[in-house]
Amino acid sequence: MFTIQGGVKSWHGRPVRTTKEIKCLLDGCDDWDVSADLPEWNSHPDIIKETRLRPDIVIHSASTQQLIMLELTVPYENRMEEAHIYKRKKYLDLTKELENAGYKAVVMPVEVGARGFVGSSVYDLPTKLSICGNKRTKALKLLAEIAENSSRWTWSWRNESFLHED
Repeated sequence: MFTIQGGVKSWHGRPVRTTKEIKCLLDGCDDWDVSADLPEWNSHPDIIKETRLRPDIVIHSASTQQLIMLELTVPYENRMEEAHIYKRKKYLDLTKELENAGYKAVVMPVEVGARGFVGSSVYDLPTKLSICGNKRTKALKLLAEIAENSSRWTWSWRNESFLHED
């Protein structure tokens, strides 16, 4: 049930933020470039290439020297929060290095459970990247379906010898 106390909307006692209240990480420039840690995408910014860490996805603006690093983890559902904390700590030093070099750096670990459960960190991601409304809902649903289908495929092939060859 929605209530308003002191001008603050809440849902069952928890504050509710509208998308206008959430600052989009992409605001302020229009030269964003996306790179991924894939063999065919060898385009991470040089400042990232110089480090030993490779975030899964880097969204980079050269004009404003901003970096958004997305790191996907697929843990068991009972380890979502632990995985989130681990990834945040893993990239803490890199974030500090980037900030010392004059960049505004944000690391966003996201977790999708091994059985298709979408972690709470995933729900904030589309909104922070200006994906709202029906597009956000569809993206979250598709992400969960892909995770579940991948899990089902892995389970169905678990005993096949080609997966266990040395």
